[in-house]
Amino acid sequence: MAAATRATVLQLFATPVARTRCPFAEEIGGRLVGLLAERAGEGAKEFGYKRETAGEFTRWGGPDAVRLSRWVCAVAGKFTESLTGMPLAEAFDRSLEREAERSAGDVRAVSVGVTRSWASLYRAGDRHEPHFHPNTALSAVYYVAAPGTCEIDLLDPRPNADYYDPGISLAGESHRVRLACTPGELLVFPGWLKHAVPPFQDETPRMSIAWNLNYTLG
Repeated sequence: MAAATRATVLQLFATPVARTRCPFAEEIGGRLVGLLAERAGEGAKEFGYKRETAGEFTRWGGPDAVRLSRWVCAVAGKFTESLTGMPLAEAFDRSLEREAERSAGDVRAVSVGVTRSWASLYRAGDRHEPHFHPNTALSAVYYVAAPGTCEIDLLDPRPNADYYDPGISLAGESHRVRLACTPGELLVFPGWLKHAVPPFQDETPRMSIAWNLNYTLG
């Protein structure tokens, strides 16, 4: 009778998130802090829950922005290749949408490129409600400066679980994983993954840079 109740429990549909530290974070950290503080002043976007720089970080950020963005794209590319188990070009060409378009022997260079980039500044009382980045393959967040850790909530991406409350919930957006990152760390995750910034309470601002990334033919 006991044997009849035994079962194997499988944890399925894991969500991939890459977390790594920038190898040249200390070299560029001080310059980025000064640059972002300047850009987050007059002319920045004021949303009420945070302040965001206008324009593309990759364009106004100078050599450090270019270097950092290239590194972020390289990390994101390796992230995708590790998940698919194949080079980006092969994974891209195996897409069902493009299989019919691919000619025999056609080989195309595929890389990860920046669609949009910006910096965010959080002050005491600021927060960012759950959101995701539409039309984005991968989202990347790099933490530049903070008086302590930089917290981010990653929400369970199975919204259908919230349509019915059975009394015991095993999934849904109420289930979150909170990561505490430090300046110099990078997170990369699918663009469809909802994330949020919990209330920030320190008087010293928190600074971060974000990228929307997509696959590009080169």
